[in-house]
Amino acid sequence: MPFYWNGEYHVYYLMNPTGNYKINWEHIVSKDLVHWKELPPALCYEPDDPAGPDGVCIFTGDIVEKDGTFHAWYTSWNPRNREGREFISHATSDDLIHWTKHRKHMIGPDGIHYANHRERDFRDPEIIWNDKEQEYSMYVFANIPKEEGGRFGLLTSKDLITWKQQPPIEGVPGGETPSHLKIGDTYYIVSNDYGYSHSNSIGGPFKRAKLDNGIEVKELDGLQMAAKTVWDGKRHVWFGGWCGRSMPIPREIYAGPGGLLYTKPVEEMVAFFNETALDLTEQPFDTVIDVPLAYMLECRVMLDPTSRFTISFGETLHFSLIANEDPNRGQLSLKVAKDDTIRPCPLETSQPTKIQAFVDETLLEIFVNDQFVQSSIPNIWWPMEGTVKFSSEGGRTEVLNTLVKVRR
Repeated sequence: MPFYWNGEYHVYYLMNPTGNYKINWEHIVSKDLVHWKELPPALCYEPDDPAGPDGVCIFTGDIVEKDGTFHAWYTSWNPRNREGREFISHATSDDLIHWTKHRKHMIGPDGIHYANHRERDFRDPEIIWNDKEQEYSMYVFANIPKEEGGRFGLLTSKDLITWKQQPPIEGVPGGETPSHLKIGDTYYIVSNDYGYSHSNSIGGPFKRAKLDNGIEVKELDGLQMAAKTVWDGKRHVWFGGWCGRSMPIPREIYAGPGGLLYTKPVEEMVAFFNETALDLTEQPFDTVIDVPLAYMLECRVMLDPTSRFTISFGETLHFSLIANEDPNRGQLSLKVAKDDTIRPCPLETSQPTKIQAFVDETLLEIFVNDQFVQSSIPNIWWPMEGTVKFSSEGGRTEVLNTLVKVRR
């Protein structure tokens, strides 16, 4: 849950500090997106009130500044609460570090637009300013009466305190942890299980992005669960969600054609790897090469329309670019052990394809042409191995350059 203020990136994140499913909002801050300082927990569950709204977990929410006061709206989650499992709760701060909860401002579903039975979903608030209506809009994940599943709920407010519940967003089913951003005149909603969609209106209807040949694009990344974006005055910066024991590297999100969202590593992270440790440009295919355990790999290749170019990180993680005579039918694949995730990835074979891989013992993130990304978590199920291998099938692949970079 990122928030940018006075040149600093504040990231609030969920953590289980006791190992018994008690969740707080933890807090880190950075000026450069590379070096981070840990701060005290911002919002904490309340063990002294085991049946209260915050008696078990503080879940996802959002932060907004108004007239010098910071407002956090967050999810109160407790299945032992007789009033209901989930509520949207409010806290304020004047320094982003110390927070005061306002229990009287807590919001529950109205039973009209959103189901109000005890086990209902009503969580993950995301707040944006609606300039046209001169009011705040809050997206939530909620259930609709007499309807299975969840939807993107909508609430509106003039003062960030009193909220009016509106009909749900049109055109799309809901998903957990909705994240909203506007680029130009286009609005986007991104969420866990739903993926992302775009609209020319803040209230929808929203629709999926499609490539020129009609192929639907759903995800930004396989690890986008609970991811959130923040505007820092010049770009939308994406902070990844659940990925084991690590936070994915910050990414810049920007608009592509037809409602697509593109993603690339922030320039600060690329600059962090400032020394070339290995030049693998002339290495033959199918040769196992020893590499550091933490590095950035930069590679540029020319592909034939029938090429499949693969980079193997150890013996279990295999990243492939799969070209096609129709550029829009290009694909990227990340095969982990026996599981193969394949996604659309337009590849123009008349031009070099750029690959950037960020590798350490906890996470593998691979970007293609500063547009598409796929990630994996090696350390949870298997150890990351300090080797790399290149291979090619089908048409000809020419490696123009490959550098392994580390921090000096």
